Amino acid sequence: MSLDLTLESGEEIRFLNRISSTVRQLLRRTHFTTRELEAILLIYYKLLKDEVGHGGRGQPRFITRQQFTTVFDTVLGMSDSVMIGRIHAALDKGASSFVTMETWALAMSLFLRGTFEEKIRYCFQVYDIQKEGIIRRDHMMLLLKNATIKHQEEDSEEAVKDLVDIILHRMDLDRDGSISFQDFSETVRRSPELLECFGQALPDRRKVYAFAITFLEKVHKF
Repeated sequence: MSLDLTLESGEEIRFLNRISSTVRQLLRRTHFTTRELEAILLIYYKLLKDEVGHGGRGQPRFITRQQFTTVFDTVLGMSDSVMIGRIHAALDKGASSFVTMETWALAMSLFLRGTFEEKIRYCFQVYDIQKEGIIRRDHMMLLLKNATIKHQEEDSEEAVKDLVDIILHRMDLDRDGSISFQDFSETVRRSPELLECFGQALPDRRKVYAFAITFLEKVHKF
């Protein structure tokens, strides 16, 4: 049975044969079945074809970060370009302008089937701007600067400072003025509502469900 009716059967078979070893490797690192992985990688392949259709030369090896950003915006309900940039850095661990098939599959596994522990580690990596293993106070200010209503610049600055003080009081367990992964993890386990306390790092749950039911064999309602 064809996974994608928009592709010719021969083209789909050739692609699936080409990625068979990749699928076997990713089965150990994702929460997908073989057929689900094939479906998610076919979506990646169609994004590559779309790049060619919009002026790319030949068959590109990877999708661009801009294409990935478009998926976040149109499919996953995330439009904050600054936060998406931090998400890219957390997922890709680099500054490349491309997104590999492996990164794509791991990201989809996290967003669609990720465990709570995986999401805790991921969110911390998104918020750890300097990749130091801690979230400093000035980084919290930066992350939260768009979280308040800006009536006046002074009021906004004070509101952000107050919010940082509240979060530090809740999460800075060792009282050293910053939030370590241990601080973050222990607090979020006790209070799951604080998982995305520094901004939206995970897709809209309704969007995730609508996307997942198009190809996953089993989908739990959120």
